[in-house]
Order: sequence, then C-alpha cells, then structure tokens
Amino acid sequence: MTDILLLTPPFVQPNCPYPATAYLTGYLRQRGYSVEQADLSIETLSRIFSREGIANLFDNYDGEGDENCNRMWALRGDYIATIDTVMAFLRGDDPTVANLICSPEFLPQASRFEGAANVEDSFGLLGTKDCAEYLATLYLQDLSDFIRATVSPEFEIVKYAESISLSIGEFSAIEQELSKPRNFVENTMCELLHAHIERTAPRRVGISVPFPGNLLGTLRIGQYIKSNHPSIEVIIGGGYPTTELRTMTDKEIFRYVDYVVLDDGELALERILSGGELLHTYTAEGYTEGSGRISHRERGCPDFDGLPHSLYFSLTEVTNPMHRLWSDGRWNKMMLAHGCYWAKCAFCDTSLDYIGCYDASLTAAEIADQMERVAAQTGSRGFHFVDEAAPPKLLKELSLELLRRGDKFSWWTNIRFEKSYTGDLCALMARAGCVAVSGGLEVASDRLLEMIGKGITIEQATIAMRNFYYAGIMVHTYLMYGLPTESLQESIDAAEVVRQMFRAELIGSAFWHRYAMTVHSRSGLSPEEFGVRRKDRLPNPFANNEVPFAENRGYSLDMVGEGLNISLANWLVGNSLDRPVHKWFGSKVPATTVIPSLITDHLIKPDGCRIYNDKARLVWVGGTPELTDEGILIHTPSSAKEIKLGEEEAEFLYAVMEQTSNLEESYTFEDIRTLWEENFDKSFVEFYSSKKWDIARKFGLLQI
Repeated sequence: MTDILLLTPPFVQPNCPYPATAYLTGYLRQRGYSVEQADLSIETLSRIFSREGIANLFDNYDGEGDENCNRMWALRGDYIATIDTVMAFLRGDDPTVANLICSPEFLPQASRFEGAANVEDSFGLLGTKDCAEYLATLYLQDLSDFIRATVSPEFEIVKYAESISLSIGEFSAIEQELSKPRNFVENTMCELLHAHIERTAPRRVGISVPFPGNLLGTLRIGQYIKSNHPSIEVIIGGGYPTTELRTMTDKEIFRYVDYVVLDDGELALERILSGGELLHTYTAEGYTEGSGRISHRERGCPDFDGLPHSLYFSLTEVTNPMHRLWSDGRWNKMMLAHGCYWAKCAFCDTSLDYIGCYDASLTAAEIADQMERVAAQTGSRGFHFVDEAAPPKLLKELSLELLRRGDKFSWWTNIRFEKSYTGDLCALMARAGCVAVSGGLEVASDRLLEMIGKGITIEQATIAMRNFYYAGIMVHTYLMYGLPTESLQESIDAAEVVRQMFRAELIGSAFWHRYAMTVHSRSGLSPEEFGVRRKDRLPNPFANNEVPFAENRGYSLDMVGEGLNISLANWLVGNSLDRPVHKWFGSKVPATTVIPSLITDHLIKPDGCRIYNDKARLVWVGGTPELTDEGILIHTPSSAKEIKLGEEEAEFLYAVMEQTSNLEESYTFEDIRTLWEENFDKSFVEFYSSKKWDIARKFGLLQI
C-alpha cells in the first residue's frame, strides 16, 4: 500500500504542473514515506479534450442550446476530427501542423472567433506557430462555451465552479451543489481518480486546494472516496483553506474530508502519517495548533516524478508576450525563498506564514542543484520562481552560480521595484537567463504607496524598470485601484503615470486589480487606520476572506475601472499612447495633474552601479577578449566588438577581464585599483569615470 496519494484537483493552469504536490512529495519521500502523486486537473482536461471526450459531449447534446451551440453541434464532425491534432500541437508534439491550423477551413469556428484579434496584424508572416496557438486557444474556448451551456455553467479551463466557492459564508451553500448528480466533467474526474486509487492503494489521499476554483472538485473527490473507499482518510490543504478557513466553526465539511491543514503542509502531513501531534490542523473534533516548523532548506527539492509531463499544453489567450508567460510553455515552478522579505504592504496577507515567515536558508548553489535535478525530471529548462518577492541578493548569487556552472536556463520571477536592481545587476540576471520580471507598482501614487507601506516610489520603480528594459528583460506590473481614501484625481493621475511608462516602453504589460480588503492583511485587521469602517464584525461560520467596508468615496469605482481597463487594453498593443487619459472614461473626470515629463525626468537620473565603491565586486560576463594593436576585441555569439585603447590601458583592462571572468574567485574594486596603482601614476577613479570604462561595462564588465 501507498502511505499517501497527493492530488491536484480541477482546474489550474494546464501548461505546467502546479508545484504543491511536488514539494510535498519531495519532502515526504526523503522522510521515508511511500508517496504517489497525480494531477487530476490536467488529466481531466486531457480526457475531455480528446476525440472520445468530444464525441461523448456532442452525443449527449439535447438540442436545447442557443444558436452558438447549435452551430457547434452542426460542426461536431469537424470538432471530433480535429481535436487530437490540435491537442498534439498545443502539447508541442507536432509543430508541423501549425500551417494547417492557420489555414481558413481547418478549424471549426464559433463565437470566440468573431471578436478575435486580426492575426495578420498580430503575428505577421513569421509568427505561424504563435498564430496557430492563438487560433487553437479560441477553438478550445469555443468548446468550453459549449460545455458551460450544456454540461456545467461553472466550467473553465483554469478553474471550476469558482463563483460557487467565492465568499461562502456557510458550507450549506456549496453542499447544495454536492447534492446534485455528478456531471460529465465530474464523472470524468472520478473515473481517473478510481484508476489512481486502484493503482496505488493509498491509506490516505491529500489534496492541494490552491484557489476557490478548486474547492468543488476537491469536495467531489472527497465525496467519491467516502462513498466508495471509506477506509481512506482525506486530507486537504493549500492556499484556499489557509486563507479562508482559519476561523471555521462550521463542521459540515468533515462529511467529505478528515483533516483540513493550514499553512505549510510538509510537517503537518508528516505528523498525520506518523500519528504524531497535529500541526495547524482541523478535524471534526476541533482545531489543533501544535508546534514545530521546518526550514526552507529542510523542505528540499520538489519532486515531479509521476506527473504526466506529456499531457501539459500551452494556451495563447492574448497576443501580449508577457501575459503569455503564465499560460504558454512548460515552466517549472519553484521557490527561491519562503515568504516575503518585505512583508509590510497593507493590502497583503502579511499576518499569515506563507508571507510573514521569511526564510532564505537555501544557498544559490543548492538552488542551482535543484534546478538541474528538476530539469532532468521534467525535460524543461524553463523556471518560474513563484516567490512573493524574490530577494535581490539571492538573485545576484544565483545568477553568478548559473554563469559559473555554464547552466543554460530560462527563468522569470516576481520582484519589488527597488533600488537594488541596478543596471549591472539586471544585466547579470539577463546573462544568467532571466527573461522577465513581474512586480507591483500598485496605485502609481507616491502618497498612496507610502500609505500602504509599499516601500517604493514612482521614481524608484521607474529607474528599476529602466534597468530591466535596457537589460532586455520584459516587465509586467500589477496595478491597483479603489484603495481607501483614493480620490478620483489620484485614479486619473495613476493612469497618466502608467501611460507615460508605456510610452517610454518601460513595461511590456500590466493589469489593473480592484482593491479588496482581506481579513489577514494589515488593512483588514485595522481598517480604521486607512479611513474606512468595517461593515460587520462577526466572522462567517465557514469561509472568511474579503472584508466588506464602508467609505465616503463620491465617485463610481465601476466607471473608473472600466476606463482604466479600456485604456490599458489599447496601451498594451501600442494604441493611442498620446491620447489624454481623461478621455478614456465614460463620465466627466478631471484632467491629470501629473507633469508630462514625470517619467522621462526620472529616466535620466544616474544609476547606482555608476557610484564607485571599493567593496563592490567586479565580474566580466562578456565575450572572449582578445588583445589587438588598437585595443581589445570582444568576441560575442552574435558579433565582434572593439574597445579602442592605448597599449598599457588595453593590457590592464584585458587582465581585469581575465581575472574577473573567473567566477570561482571574487575581485573587488579595491583589488583592481591596487593593480592599477602598481602600473599607472594617474588616479584609477579617473579611468573608471571615462568613456572607455562605460564601453567595457556595456560589453559585460559589471559592478555588483
């Protein structure tokens, strides 16, 4: 028998495994337990979007749908004939069919194609694969619309029954859904679950519930197990119970599960498996806080063994390249560190361990070891570090370690736009494989940024974005509107700041979120400090997350949100970047008070890496240098570049490049200055401040 079978329920992003079960599997296996894992999310999607699944879907259509459903039913033969070809292409198994998918009569087309982007404008003549992926995504969205209309209105490719699971005050609200017969989607999931239970014979089943859109699928799994395998204990944990079920008094959920685990699951699961003291765990008898904690190093390497790597498939819902990173490509999800090193933002759940308990105990070498191991398991050399905010110092050390090893990985992560991201650090990260970053600019207002404790300013964020842009690293920024005390004028001014950033090409994409006050955030714990009043005081008996609050706003947030989103949709594709921001709003709003040159004025400010510092490390990450009669010739993969220097200066700089390219050793400016002073009478700082040094920096001589 297997000690535990770990499951990912429907539905999460289909392009790569969600990492929760992989981390739990790695930890429990190193502790000696027999563990199996399965991804019911991708398996269920793959079974539905198959020739057999689509045939069954159309066979059960009763003809009572709308015009779009009737059109799709009329084209059912085309859908059945094309589905396996489309899925093979989206999985990367057969890229040769891209031209076929792009041909006008291959894919059956329903309502999703009517509002599609102009593919010739978006992809041109050379983007055939991208164009085919976009069209194939529209095709799957059409099929999803059919499933919603005929099987379950709650179906979506990346979530299931989210609307039912949001803000559930009492468990009875979702139990009404559980009392209904299982539908086609749920039956498909349960058939796959049955096969995994027969194969692994688990004593316990653990289910990760990261989002509200996983709750109903999870409870259907528990319902199936309790009805058909009552001896198996069911354990749930993850982001949803951690954030929403902490004050649960409603015990009805325990008809479907045996344990509800909060916070990190590694040690809590080990305690359940060993029969030890429970840790941060609910049972039908009540809650046990327990004691104990493991470090991020003890958590170990995620183990993706047993997951169906051949089934994951990419989607292209929008043509923006940054947005696509979430849904396109098989990114291995890992954490560099646990929690957030800042953990002061008023809107964030900083009172919970997953943010407030910061632990960066893994070294850069250990992270690189894990990356090599995971890449060998999954066959993918792309990584998404899912940290709340990756520590700049650790990113520097990891970049140096990857360059030292010669490892070629592609990676991206979440960051804070802070002054640590100098031009040279960004260049170092790019050389080590960083392709993109995402970070919160939030309200784009210095007053509000200070109020929420973000710890950055617009100037600081602009300079960091500039440095990423110059390094060739794409930038996505999270934006927020509707904060307490935010005036209409501040909303318009925030839009102007974002417009100027897009016009300066600092950001490749962005997204406006409407502010929500949560129970575990500083603003939710003390709303009066932020100028608002909480509407109720009593917690719900089941789930608690968003805090309803009252304030005297004086303008429509819906109107503001609509204007912000319409303008952003245009800026994302480079449209109307010179249009005055107040003209995007449906009602009369004030003109911006932001000066037109705010962002360009910040862009010309000096960078921290051009301030001389004896203790700063110097590294050469450029091409192979060669001494010539006129200076130094730098051989890069794409070209040869020359720095024209006198003989003595060339020999000195060549020696510096040779020494600092050895990443096994650390050379500071003090070391280099000493070498200079042994050979020259003039000041080293004079040479450091010269155009020659700037050219060397551009080619890869970095101060970090």
